Amino acid sequence: MQVIQTILPVAAIALTGYFFLWKNIITSAEGLTLEKISFNIFIPCLLFYGTATANFPDHIEWSLLAGFYVPVFIIYLSALLIGKMLFSYNLVQLSVFGMGASYSNITIVGIPLCLQLFGDEAFLPLFIIISIHNILLFGFGIIVAESKRDSTSTIIRHGFQIFKSFLKNPLTCSLVAGICINILNISIYSPLMNAVNLMSQAAIPMSLFSLGGALTRYKISGDIGAPIVLLVLKLVLLPTLVWFCVFHLFEINTIWAGTAVMLASTPVGISPYIFSRRYQACEKQIASAVVLSSAISVVTASIFILLLS
Repeated sequence: MQVIQTILPVAAIALTGYFFLWKNIITSAEGLTLEKISFNIFIPCLLFYGTATANFPDHIEWSLLAGFYVPVFIIYLSALLIGKMLFSYNLVQLSVFGMGASYSNITIVGIPLCLQLFGDEAFLPLFIIISIHNILLFGFGIIVAESKRDSTSTIIRHGFQIFKSFLKNPLTCSLVAGICINILNISIYSPLMNAVNLMSQAAIPMSLFSLGGALTRYKISGDIGAPIVLLVLKLVLLPTLVWFCVFHLFEINTIWAGTAVMLASTPVGISPYIFSRRYQACEKQIASAVVLSSAISVVTASIFILLLS
């Protein structure tokens, strides 16, 4: 029953978004506008309000980062090895393939899923994991992709661009601002905070609806072998490794550990497809993985919810 109560609302809203854009009730341009509003306004409001009003524990369990990101990089490196051995990919293709196997949709799917399952207590572990997700994976991906190009200056230049985009990212800014407000105990005019709270309530349905609409832009095409490998790595091995680390290797608060597992169980994020377009490598494989993982993760995530229960 808990699985149905957690997964069904999330899946139903995403399917509604997919249906509306598939039937052209909402145009592709209007769908893109909804995505921008969701990503730039409503989700930042949710993250800001959640972190600004969260009750911080006396002890922050930073081992959560190791419990989540050690498995992420194990999966990334495993994908590099598999991609080389099975598909004879070059370094640029391997960097994209590795990101497709390890990059979770932690914002659009992970946030609503964790809040639905664990409530507001999930905000702090969400902040800890989300705050460095993009900069770590994009940074590592660029290092792999650019490692045999002209010089290290290319890697440094791309790395600097990522760092600038990290600082300008509305998700990062909202998280940092909320943490600062909370830690410094800064009082904000209550009607203003109420307005932020009202907008934050639109974040989850809007982001899920936008995700469903976005999936209409990605198609399953080309050789299915590589996407299947990505699905096994991303939906089965990654959350299993995270589960082992956070529950057995490190001593982590149960809700924090559960949050990490559920974030790892989310489908392949859309960002790896953007990364593949940037380098013009493995685009069909990543697009197929995004679509397939979004559907199959409903089943695999349910299994991990049962495991956590």
